[in-house]
Amino acid sequence: MGVTRLKKSTAIKNGNGISIVIAANNELENLKHNLPKVLSQEYSTYEVIVVDDRSSDESYEFLLELAKQHKNLKVLTVTDLPDHLNGKKYAITLGIKTAKFDQILLTDADCYPESKNWIGTFANAWGEKISFVVGFSQYKQRPGLLNYFIRFETLVTGIQYLASAALNKPYMGVGRNLSYSKTMFLSKKGFHGYQNLVGGDDDLFVNKHAIGANTQLVIGADALITSYPKTSWSTYFLQKTRHLSVGKHYTAKSKLILSVFSLTWIATWFLFPFLFFDPMNLLVSGSLLVLRIILMGTTILVFLKRTETRLSILGLILLDIMFALYYFVTGIKALLAKRVKWK
Repeated sequence: MGVTRLKKSTAIKNGNGISIVIAANNELENLKHNLPKVLSQEYSTYEVIVVDDRSSDESYEFLLELAKQHKNLKVLTVTDLPDHLNGKKYAITLGIKTAKFDQILLTDADCYPESKNWIGTFANAWGEKISFVVGFSQYKQRPGLLNYFIRFETLVTGIQYLASAALNKPYMGVGRNLSYSKTMFLSKKGFHGYQNLVGGDDDLFVNKHAIGANTQLVIGADALITSYPKTSWSTYFLQKTRHLSVGKHYTAKSKLILSVFSLTWIATWFLFPFLFFDPMNLLVSGSLLVLRIILMGTTILVFLKRTETRLSILGLILLDIMFALYYFVTGIKALLAKRVKWK
């Protein structure tokens, strides 16, 4: 199992220069809270490039003032978006082209590193043949069922893509905690072919160009990024619809594997009630269901330990059922979605 192959990453203080690129659209409060944590990393050589994407708040003015205090902070601004281009992809592309170092480290304005060794863990993972370094990003814990489910869904997704990468079959990453080579990005013409899509700046790029030989993982508290979760079911489902709609553009192999995974999850809980009325089937199916819960709980506990994150599994059965419904609803919405917005 790929989860057992995940190993805690170590950090270095000195190494090759790294360029951090952040695209921000009306993120003033998040920038005030999170950017200082990025700028206070204990790593010798790095720059932070923030691309202000047509913000109408005072983000740009705040960034200019902050840049006076930090010589390694570069501020770019997008005032007009070229036709048929996605705002976030355009902002990221500008940031990468401006970067003076080959190793690009991406995160979002609404995220912050849990450790001052965050950059150091990514720097230590780079090697001569490495073009991608993939990390895990969690959501901040808050009261309520929505938050509990969001953190569970994030955990399951993390288990999927990190375990797959550990088995030398990378298929996605998350832009909140992802690094890749500027040289490779430019040689592949960046986001060419899907630059107009909302989303895909992270997972689609990895899906198209990452292979086992050129991909490394960073795991553990030092490599962790935390983000703020949605606070309403409607905005959460809108966000996930955007994410899942990009999956239509994955490679055929990736789509097949993920489809089998989601369909079996849905089938487990949609078929179980029909077996409840047959005593013979109930015994067999009930035993298999208990075994499934045990295996799932064990896998989650191993992943939590390796990534040094937290999530209570006391509500695992409820979360399991909710996840089947979530897959069903968002899957249909993502297939039917024609266009969703970056902001």
